[in-house]
Amino acid sequence: MLFKDHQNKLVRLQTSQNRDLKNGIILDRNERADSYNNLDFKKALNSFSINSFNATPDISALYKKIANLHKVKTDNIYITQGITECMSHVIFSFLNKNDEAIIMHPSYPMYDVLLKLHNIKYKLWKFSNKFDLRLSDLKKIINKKTKVLFLVNPNMPIEYEFSSKFKNEIYKICKKNNILLVYDEAYYHFGSVSEANKIRKNKNLIVMRTFSKAWGLSGIRLGYMIADKKLCEYVSKCRTLVETNSLTYQVALWAIKNKIYKEHVKFVKQGSKYIRNKFSSNGDRFHGGEKTNFILLQLPNQKLTKNLVSWLSKKKIYIRANFPKPLENYVRVSLGSSKKLSIFYNAYTKWKKKYINHKFHY
Repeated sequence: MLFKDHQNKLVRLQTSQNRDLKNGIILDRNERADSYNNLDFKKALNSFSINSFNATPDISALYKKIANLHKVKTDNIYITQGITECMSHVIFSFLNKNDEAIIMHPSYPMYDVLLKLHNIKYKLWKFSNKFDLRLSDLKKIINKKTKVLFLVNPNMPIEYEFSSKFKNEIYKICKKNNILLVYDEAYYHFGSVSEANKIRKNKNLIVMRTFSKAWGLSGIRLGYMIADKKLCEYVSKCRTLVETNSLTYQVALWAIKNKIYKEHVKFVKQGSKYIRNKFSSNGDRFHGGEKTNFILLQLPNQKLTKNLVSWLSKKKIYIRANFPKPLENYVRVSLGSSKKLSIFYNAYTKWKKKYINHKFHY
């Protein structure tokens, strides 16, 4: 069997398995924590065409709707199966074996996975222990081999948004060094500033979006990129027979028509205010929850992060831990309605009383 060495060495783990989606509280993957009500679910189902199963879909209507959202032409859009597929197509399209990319660290882990899968070398623009990035550090890792700079804005798992001044400096650096700049704006709707309106002036810019976060549709696996016509046309050559399936595109049309992200963002903002107030009033150390749909909670040590995740999981409350430095002592809690977060917080309070107050110390 002719296995590729770099692919054979790549370790992939299935995440969030064995969750009780019906009775549990899903706060581990930055998904929509609150299920859709029966009425909305039925409306989405009723939007399906009778030809949804037997015919290859024509998704031109979805291209038009997404283009209208951004006030651009349809040839400025390329639809993919989630941001992840868009990332993969960009890597395949613009990076050769001897080229290099730059990614933030820690950030969305699929950048690391996909670059290794494509056998592309990359460098890490690392966050400091104060959860910030330095432009001087970026300049140090750029060289003649650097072809693509991936920026997640706002970032995950460290919530961080680039300032306008910082972004302008990055544009100058990329232009000077002929680097393709790719902004991942998965969490844009929760309160950050988009770069999508700059694609006309910046021909080396790609902005990626997803229906998984603010739209609350992780299950349909839909994303897209916004860019100059030539970039979209070039990257779109990577598509399979069609960009997505008929069920996904029809749910997306329903979501856009009803602007369902607005209610979800409202719930997240209310939940963020609730949990931040709870953490503050009880002396908990936390970060984020302002520009994204998650918050980081600091614990005394890494052992406790694993203990809390395991303890809550047994109660069907799911959160995430096991992050790299400087987040090794943090857990991540996805945000949703105050109702869902109150269940988490009450359980966390019981755990804290049992384990921190009696067995562990800061």
